[in-house]
Amino acid sequence: MHSFVFLAGDVALDFVNTVMVQERTLVDTVSQPAELAAWVAESSLGADYGVPTSVSRAVHSRAVELRVTLKAGFAALASGEPMSDDALAHLNAVLADDPGTELVRDDAGALRRRPRIDLGRDASALPWILADAAARVLVDGRAQQLRRCANHDTCVLMFLDSSRSRNRRWCSMELCGNRNKVAAHSARARQSVGDPRTS
Repeated sequence: MHSFVFLAGDVALDFVNTVMVQERTLVDTVSQPAELAAWVAESSLGADYGVPTSVSRAVHSRAVELRVTLKAGFAALASGEPMSDDALAHLNAVLADDPGTELVRDDAGALRRRPRIDLGRDASALPWILADAAARVLVDGRAQQLRRCANHDTCVLMFLDSSRSRNRRWCSMELCGNRNKVAAHSARARQSVGDPRTS
């Protein structure tokens, strides 16, 4: 059973979040090619581009290298810093492998442009898809919504804050928000037990 999380608001950030803290240990949930194929199957990419039957070691390695670059670039942006020139150069190198495009009809019958990719037949375009998704985050105004989970002690996940008030703090309420509320409640309870005015 895989423990992937899809809570970031974009597939590129969800891919960055495949490195996460589980039981106080940093875990790579796609450390093997088969795990990366399983992640694609569960992500929005599977429905859009097909599910790879396998991912080669070379594609896996290229995707993991891209993930390191995206993590560093997104973390810089979330901290108010620009993406480094090295990160931008690596992202552009992956984007240079454009697979071509085609026009397809969506469910409403309208035409839309999409990359000509079938991951079920050939997973080699996977790094390009992820780089393209990241590039869209960087140029369509969503980069200002990049956030890191406020639970810095035990969480490394990132997300796009699309909340109306733009004050989302947690990767998710189920993961870190709830933990933080329980910890704060426990601390208040311990404090009130030790406070003689509560007796």
